Amino acid sequence: MKTIFFLLILVTTPFYSALSAESMFSAVVTKIIDGDSIVIKKGKKYIEVRLYGIDCPEWNQHFSAEAKNNTASLLHGKKITVVPQYYDSYGRLVALLSQNGQDVNGALVKSGTAWVYPRYCIKNVCDIWIADQQTAKEKGMGLWAIESPVSPWQWKRMHR
Repeated sequence: MKTIFFLLILVTTPFYSALSAESMFSAVVTKIIDGDSIVIKKGKKYIEVRLYGIDCPEWNQHFSAEAKNNTASLLHGKKITVVPQYYDSYGRLVALLSQNGQDVNGALVKSGTAWVYPRYCIKNVCDIWIADQQTAKEKGMGLWAIESPVSPWQWKRMHR
């Protein structure tokens, strides 16, 4: 029932209005690459997916292992619903994910293991995620427990 409700919201909200119900599909998560990148299996095909609108700490960045572990606990081996958005310059499918009716992208922000990525998060749901990020920050959850967390996009600029 949760999944039907989630899909109904997906199709009827402005956030997803450009998508058709046919573009959504189910898949099983086979690999967690890092906090915001996974591999899924759809039928016999493996697809690398980048989670839309969020960014988790990079490999050598503080809190990256925790972010990857959180993503793994939410997704590894589980059946998910994938809502494709576009393909990025690396050929990865960028998508919104739900697992058992739960917004996975938002759950990572809410738990303090991902930032909302302002450069790429431009849909209506991003406003919800920004509020959830602020709440996580105020509560010192996840990476917000660190005194001065550095966003991945800033960290990459500093380490080039």
